[in-house]
Amino acid sequence: MKIKSLLCLTVVAGLAINCAKAQTKPSAKKTTTSATKGAAAAAKPFQLTNIKDSLSYALGVDIANSLKQSGFDLNTIALTEALTKHIADKPILIAEDQTSSIISAAMIEMRSKPGRDFLTENKKNPNVRVTPEGLQYEVLVEGEGAYPTSTDEVVVHYKGTLIDGEKFDSSYDRNEPLTLNLDRVIEGWKLGIPLMRIGSKYKFFVPYNLAYGERATGAIPAFSTLIFEVELLGVKKSSEI
Repeated sequence: MKIKSLLCLTVVAGLAINCAKAQTKPSAKKTTTSATKGAAAAAKPFQLTNIKDSLSYALGVDIANSLKQSGFDLNTIALTEALTKHIADKPILIAEDQTSSIISAAMIEMRSKPGRDFLTENKKNPNVRVTPEGLQYEVLVEGEGAYPTSTDEVVVHYKGTLIDGEKFDSSYDRNEPLTLNLDRVIEGWKLGIPLMRIGSKYKFFVPYNLAYGERATGAIPAFSTLIFEVELLGVKKSSEI
């Protein structure tokens, strides 16, 4: 969901909430008696009595569906408080120019959480090593050839999957190794492939910030942690290109 759309829907939600509060707001404080208690117990549930009520309620349902689909873990008391105060032009606890950054941070936290949880569990594997940048890797086969540098051209076979095991790309399936310059690949490969000797096969576990970041790319969703099995077949030094 786009942030601007979410903010717009959230503001409109105040209409439905204000309407409901207006319907149920007590007029004045009265002494509690058995009669008033009985009347309260017999009070009718909220009803839609006119077009305005129906429109407000429909907007509330639509906005609630949108918020539920967003996946946010919401405090509805805080949500109602903000809506009520802001619609009534009363002081609010968060400046309006801060709302977008708070929502953006929450979206990043929520959408990157599966990958972070996976990496946290994965690094418990004694065979998995971690670079200072957060790239995780496992040595499957250790070669004996030369190491590439970050500016070299390399020839690799590889398979890429999401953390749920879904494959999104494979040079093995095409039966054709990939030749590429290491200064033109994702950050995870720039960090990982220079760790390999020719003849090595490594498995890389790449956090989203070292892969394709916050954008979707082909079959790869935004904020995806990626897993690559990479076999280094050859290196052509930058001085030879």
